[in-house]
Amino acid sequence: MEITEHILTNNDCYKAGKTIVPKGIMVHSTGVAQPDVEVMLRAWDRPGVEACAHAFVHADGVTETLPWNWKGWHAGKPADGKVSANNTHISFEILEPAGHTYQGGTMIGYDARKNAAYFAAVYRNAVELCALLCQRYKLNPMTDIVDHSEGHRLGIASNHADVAHWFYRHGKSMDTLRADVKARLEGGEEMTQEQFNVLFAAAQASREAATAVQKASTWAADAWKKAEAAGVLDGKSPQAPLTREQAALILERLGLLGK
Repeated sequence: MEITEHILTNNDCYKAGKTIVPKGIMVHSTGVAQPDVEVMLRAWDRPGVEACAHAFVHADGVTETLPWNWKGWHAGKPADGKVSANNTHISFEILEPAGHTYQGGTMIGYDARKNAAYFAAVYRNAVELCALLCQRYKLNPMTDIVDHSEGHRLGIASNHADVAHWFYRHGKSMDTLRADVKARLEGGEEMTQEQFNVLFAAAQASREAATAVQKASTWAADAWKKAEAAGVLDGKSPQAPLTREQAALILERLGLLGK
């Protein structure tokens, strides 16, 4: 992986000059079908842009756009006035390939087979960058790396779907990325399925513990209490994701599945 430097000195975020002590890494994707890093640099390296990450990850490597200990503008404002990951996390944006559009946050016309080689390249570069940053700042790859969507559920980011909305199309997830980063740090190229299962279970338990202490957002508090009182939900982890099997159970409890 090659890292080049193009600090966004004209971006208002860089000019603000605030620094952080990195406590984690937040992974993003740009949400636009644009693989050319030069285009993104031109778009962001100017005043008035209300976003700035620490790097762009592209097929040819990584372009650093902020000093790693600079405060970025990438996580947005979390609900209920909680502390934003802008104050704690290094961030990078993975450039998406050309050829698709978006509708309501969903990729439209995305060709996973056509983009397989491109995704493999940017995924590999993302893993290597995470490993480098974990080593430099003594971060735990299994607990200190999240994407924007996970950050929202943890109450440290705004409500975005990246990168979970994209990775699954190539059989990857944040869990596989964390496991691959850990393997890279330990000198391995790939993990066995058994090793991955053990790490996945540990990471899942850690994330569940983190979300278990959360409270429901103000706008959902009354409905959350009613759902718990009615036995539709168990009252735990109000901001955790809902699986399909959990959705089926809720529908059954509401009597919407018939006999």
